[in-house]
Amino acid sequence: MRKTNILILISIVYILGLQTSAAEAPKRIISLSPNITQIIYALGAWDSVAGVTIYADFPPEVEDTPKVGGWVNPNMEAILTLKPDLVLLMKDQNTIFGQKLDSLGLNKYVIDSNESVNDILKSISSLGEVLDKETQANNLVKELRSGLDKITLKTQEAQKKSVLIVVGRSPGTLEDIYVIGRNNYINELITMAGGENVIENERLSIKLTKEAVLTLNPDVIIEINHDKSERETQILETWSNLKLAKAVKDNEVYILPSTVLLHPSQRILEGAKVLTEILHPDLVNASN
Repeated sequence: MRKTNILILISIVYILGLQTSAAEAPKRIISLSPNITQIIYALGAWDSVAGVTIYADFPPEVEDTPKVGGWVNPNMEAILTLKPDLVLLMKDQNTIFGQKLDSLGLNKYVIDSNESVNDILKSISSLGEVLDKETQANNLVKELRSGLDKITLKTQEAQKKSVLIVVGRSPGTLEDIYVIGRNNYINELITMAGGENVIENERLSIKLTKEAVLTLNPDVIIEINHDKSERETQILETWSNLKLAKAVKDNEVYILPSTVLLHPSQRILEGAKVLTEILHPDLVNASN
């Protein structure tokens, strides 16, 4: 009887040991999306990052971190070489190449969605659980909610300004202009900052002609300079050719780096603040 009890006790200890091991935070992580990379950094788990994509541009440490290819076409050989115990990716990426990761026997975790601000906050919470950084994640989510609520409260009585956010166009011209639609978190940030997206289309982004920009005639034009194919002075010079546009006449054309708005991470708060400074500098200055 005593021997049976000892065997049972040993079995329980062994099982608990396996559970503890399984719950340990990953030691070698590969992040396949820039927004995930930023969240990992914010949660204080950067020491575990073994590789990132070529498009990772924040934090500065990514410059010296091994690269494993692009967002839609990661280099599987490079990933295997880094011997990760966890690969992090977005749902859309999983649809494209998730089966390949599975076939290689790689452990992966898929972030469901980042279409809305709430989605982003949920992603932060879920990554906190996976990385054993739940306390940090909970604190970060609270901080972001509080900061965004303060901005919304500050601008709720302000006169709305119509905004056009440009995310792409043919360099040196006003052709093939791609702009942000309404079905995304950036549209939410525009609203929080006291603006209104001049694009009513529910798609993530759409292509416009310069004639369409004139017809929409936004109060403010903001271009995201993500590929840095043009200097800021060149961008402003290009938009100056649209002389009849209200934003151009009023000197309300602005250029932002991609890291402020395009990556759905903890930096949404910074993005909302920057948009507020552009749209309602009087409110920002009054609160300082």
